[in-house]
Amino acid sequence: MSEDAALALLRLLAEDGDVSMPRAAKRLGLGASELQRLLVALGDDPRFDGLDLVERHVEPHAGGARTRLRLTARGRALCAGHLPDATA
Repeated sequence: MSEDAALALLRLLAEDGDVSMPRAAKRLGLGASELQRLLVALGDDPRFDGLDLVERHVEPHAGGARTRLRLTARGRALCAGHLPDATA
């Protein structure tokens, strides 16, 4: 995982709040597979042992469903500069 891409995604979500996956990929200059790999590392899915910083949510859309990205509570705390103690 590129640290630059990870930081850019976190910054994008901290600034914009809720972003569609295609928009995030375009804004970051990433391909869909690159974004997927980044989301595995930063994501909240316990099966992949991610960092729990970014979550995906699906919303209904005219053509079906759209997956959007947003920071988790942990991701918001990290971006605000005060990550809670993991032992608390």
